[in-house]
Amino acid sequence: MNTKGYSDELDKRLSEITPGTPIVASDFSDIANVRTIRELLNIRIRNGTMRRIMPGVFAIPRISKLLNTEVPVSPEALAKAIARNHNWTIAPSEQTALNALGLSTQVPATWKYISNGPYKIYNIDDVAIQFKHTTNKNISSMSPTSSLIVQALKALGKDGITSDTLEKIAKRLTNEDAKRLIDDTSRTTAWIRDAIREICKKKGI
Repeated sequence: MNTKGYSDELDKRLSEITPGTPIVASDFSDIANVRTIRELLNIRIRNGTMRRIMPGVFAIPRISKLLNTEVPVSPEALAKAIARNHNWTIAPSEQTALNALGLSTQVPATWKYISNGPYKIYNIDDVAIQFKHTTNKNISSMSPTSSLIVQALKALGKDGITSDTLEKIAKRLTNEDAKRLIDDTSRTTAWIRDAIREICKKKGI
C-alpha cells in the first residue's frame, strides 16, 4: 500500500473515533509502521484537523457548540493513552481509584496511577497525571478490575472500609470479576483479603 493508501485508511479509522479521544500512533499499527503513522498524524496537525496534546499523544479537537471552545480531554483517557504510548500497564490509585469506582465524587487534584513504568508526572491542559512505579505482582498479574479494587481499598485504609462501601463495590462486579478477584489477591495483605471475601460474599460467591 502506498502513502496515499495508508492516509485514506487512517482517515477512515479517525472518522470512527469520537472527537476529544486521545490516540497514539501504535493504535494504528495494523495500517502502517509507527513512524509512518506519526508522519501522517503530523500532516493533520499542520492542516488543523488534529492537535498534539503532548509528544506521542494526539486528538481530534472536540469543540463545545455552546462555548465555541475546545473541550478538555478526559484525564482518565489521557492516562490510558500515555500508557499505550509507552507500553505500560497502569491502574488508578488513591483518590483516582475511589473516583473510578464511584466511591467518591471528589475530583482528584492529581490523577494518580500505579504503573510498571518509571515514576512520572505530566501537567497537561491544567491537569496533573502522576504515575508511580510498582512491582509487577501489584499490577501485571491482576486484571484491571482487581487492581482497581485493591487500590481503592488501600486508599480507604483498613479502618475506613464500611459494609456499605463493600456493597457498592460488589454491585459493580460481575460474578466472573469476583471470582477473578479472589484468585488475583490470594497473596495480598490480610485485611485486604478479608475485605475481598466480604465483597464476594455479597455477590453470593
